[in-house]
Amino acid sequence: MASTASSTFDRTRCVALLVARDQRRFVLSPFFAKSDGLLIIDPVARRRRYHANAARTSESTCDLILASGAPRLICGFVGAPERDRLHAAGTDVRLASCARTVADLVSSFETLRSA
Repeated sequence: MASTASSTFDRTRCVALLVARDQRRFVLSPFFAKSDGLLIIDPVARRRRYHANAARTSESTCDLILASGAPRLICGFVGAPERDRLHAAGTDVRLASCARTVADLVSSFETLRSA
């Protein structure tokens, strides 16, 4: 019997990415606070949710990440105070190249450099 992917959005297995948005395409943002938003991906259910980063401050970006409930984050850059705050809350933060696709980053999360 073939297994099927879960259709529910499970925050515990999600990966969040700080992204820049170009029309309907997402790419990893090279900025932390100035990113366009947070893209949350459940790789098992193959679902995505996008949350705009309206305030665009370091504090509000951290708040957005923590409110998402995603235990893993991929970003192009993170400052030490923000990294420490996220780590203290239990978020596994990884750094990656903005040249890689979102799908590639999510699938290779474990191999990315820890922040």
